[in-house]
Amino acid sequence: MARYESEQRLSILNAAVKVFAAKGWKGATIRALGRAARVNSALIYYYYENKHTLFVECIRMVLKEFLEHLAKTRKPFRDARARLEFLVDGILDYYTAHPDRMRLMLLAFSMHPDLLGQAIEAVAGEEPLVPLQVIQEGMERGELMRAHPVQAWWSIMGLCLFNLHVKEVVPFIGEDRLPVPAFNLEERKGQIVDLLVDGSVLRGARKERRQ
Repeated sequence: MARYESEQRLSILNAAVKVFAAKGWKGATIRALGRAARVNSALIYYYYENKHTLFVECIRMVLKEFLEHLAKTRKPFRDARARLEFLVDGILDYYTAHPDRMRLMLLAFSMHPDLLGQAIEAVAGEEPLVPLQVIQEGMERGELMRAHPVQAWWSIMGLCLFNLHVKEVVPFIGEDRLPVPAFNLEERKGQIVDLLVDGSVLRGARKERRQ
């Protein structure tokens, strides 16, 4: 029974991520969530107290999956640039593969910081915070400039998510008014890392990049 309930809860969460990402907080009614998950609305209330609780749980699931993705791909880093490439690649690869999750995170960042904060607090007590570990280690080795690891991580995350969001905006910009090059993920990764290297690492590491 426990396994069945776990699979059912996961099905509801995955459906809810898509509905919240597409319709926003207000537009995502419990009835719409039930239809997307192909369950009765009453079952959603059985697992989750209300839409507020379900939204927080969706964010928590996405954050947990993302941290697990980073943990699986983590390896030793030769220098500061390798650390930044790992973090940027991790964000862009994960959220490119899961655009609904990217839209959900953007919605949480911009419209529901209180709910995002609750989800982050929950995940921090459950999962190793790989990005902060990678950044802290880089600072202790003198590769990255001293700063609060959380602030550094927010800067990296914000830059990457904004670029992914811009990718979705570009098709709606008329080329006759503002010619915009096609979004190339690998090129954009390198551009973001270059920006971070110029602003986030010590002078010695910047020299290393130019050699």
